[in-house]
Amino acid sequence: MPNHYSDISEENYRYYYLKQDRAQCRRVIRVAMWAVLPLAFVDFSFHAAGLLRDGLMAARVVELLYSWWLLRQVSGKESSEALAQPMLRWIVMVLLVQLASNASLPRDYFGHYMVDIWLGLMAFIVIPLPLRVMRPPLIAFVAFSLVLLLYKQPPVFAYAVSAALMLPAGAVTGHAIAAYVHRCRRKILSAERELERQASIDPVTGVANRREFIRISDAELQRHLRAGKPLSVLVLDLDQLEQINDAHGPQAGDIVLVEVSRRMKRAMRNYDSLARYSIDEFCILLPEATADDADKIADRTRATVVAMPVSVSGKELKVTARIGIATMREGDTAITLLQRADAARGKKNDAAAPDAEQPQPPTP
Repeated sequence: MPNHYSDISEENYRYYYLKQDRAQCRRVIRVAMWAVLPLAFVDFSFHAAGLLRDGLMAARVVELLYSWWLLRQVSGKESSEALAQPMLRWIVMVLLVQLASNASLPRDYFGHYMVDIWLGLMAFIVIPLPLRVMRPPLIAFVAFSLVLLLYKQPPVFAYAVSAALMLPAGAVTGHAIAAYVHRCRRKILSAERELERQASIDPVTGVANRREFIRISDAELQRHLRAGKPLSVLVLDLDQLEQINDAHGPQAGDIVLVEVSRRMKRAMRNYDSLARYSIDEFCILLPEATADDADKIADRTRATVVAMPVSVSGKELKVTARIGIATMREGDTAITLLQRADAARGKKNDAAAPDAEQPQPPTP
């Protein structure tokens, strides 16, 4: 079944996996540091004492020291770009040292091509950098290794043919595997984010649900308490939703809920938070709103909601609602604030309504 959600952006994808990528880079650097020892032994074994061997040994020492230094620096990188830059320099240095070692080996020696093929295959897979960063140095490495074949004198022609085929094949295979892994990780993260989003919204109206509203309210309440700023909550209760469901079916009730949520969004401020709190209740969190501000918003909201009937299958369904308001006090939590707003439902509306006709005393 195809998904119906967009993939997460590259920036968010990299940020989410940054901690894992840093740990993976450290593992790769450690393996490369251990690999310097046998590679240096090969250079030492194939060359007599002299300037060439000394130069290769010095290059291996520099590679080892730089790897050790980078191993300590990687943990402090706070962004994927900050991680990619030093890792790219390190990869270029490792590949250049390896190319220099390959070029200095005897012309009839082909053993280093096994290492080159392995590098072309595994570097794409195990180094968790964007492929756009990895491609240039590894393509250049494979190209120079192929050019080096023109200098070689293989004891058997099949050696040269095998190296010429396996070098690009290994790099292409590593690139394909890495692209697949990145794509799968991104899809998994996108699915997780979509599930988190769905768990925080009401499936009928698309606004926040009760759990998400409590989470937002707790965070905003603490922030406003620290800043000494007012905060209010508005609770709107639809009076006849159950009767609408019974008379016209639940689909009609859903249409009413969607239309009411749209009208409430038009009445609230841009930075207010709307949620469906229960079957027939909506809540609005009003940051930096005093009791007077909340009172004005409540009047506007109720007037907008009840202004016109809701059209459902050619029928006009009248909507009525009651509103409760509560303003934050010292020691309040999101729950106590909502409880006070819920208890205040209808009081303001009753006070604003005209006095009901009083019953006349009986005539003696």
